Amino acid sequence: MAEANIDYDGLKKRGFLRQKQDGFFVLRIRMSLGVYTREQLEKLTEISGKFGRGFVHATTRQGLEIPFIKFEDIVKVEEELKTAGVEIGTSGPRLRATTVCPGNNWCKSGLVGTFSLYGRIEKELGLVCGMDLPHKFKIAISGCPNGCTRPQASEIGIHGAINAETKQPGFAVYLGGCAGRAPRAGFRLERVFSEDEVLSLVGRVVAFFKKNAKPRQRLAQLIEETGMENFLEEISA
Repeated sequence: MAEANIDYDGLKKRGFLRQKQDGFFVLRIRMSLGVYTREQLEKLTEISGKFGRGFVHATTRQGLEIPFIKFEDIVKVEEELKTAGVEIGTSGPRLRATTVCPGNNWCKSGLVGTFSLYGRIEKELGLVCGMDLPHKFKIAISGCPNGCTRPQASEIGIHGAINAETKQPGFAVYLGGCAGRAPRAGFRLERVFSEDEVLSLVGRVVAFFKKNAKPRQRLAQLIEETGMENFLEEISA
């Protein structure tokens, strides 16, 4: 197919990113919670040998990538991924895969149930990787202040924390962080939240961004444009 007829943005949404090498694409896949079964890993290994160059790359956001996929093989690759129940990653102006550490499921430092919060964000709020937005938007969840998923460097960053008043574990929340060419650290909201409160807050922040952000405007830039006080008022319950 002629290059002019290729819908590169559509391919991004399907998890295939154009490589620097002409005619090749990087397949980006993800799994909820960053958990892959043995069978899924075996299928990805098979795909990398059959359609790529025999290796798989681990990303910093708990995804896996298989480079050197030819354009004409994309549909075949998608069919094989579907049979294995492997979820597609994405790129472009969309909600990216949420990164989640194990939390208190098996990490001795974990203070909170990160898997539970992640599941509610997807199921109750409908905020699933690939959702169209004005620009890229990232959510990161860590189980403790160690912040292994870099919550301060995402649009919404969350980590487990101890409530100073109740002495019970809850969630600290950061907003407006991002990496990239102009990295910014997110600012922390003043108190420690319950899981229900965090869920509601995440929904309001994403809704505000979707409604008000301009194309290619990150949340940090939107907050600057809106003004901190106005932004906090807009997302308050």
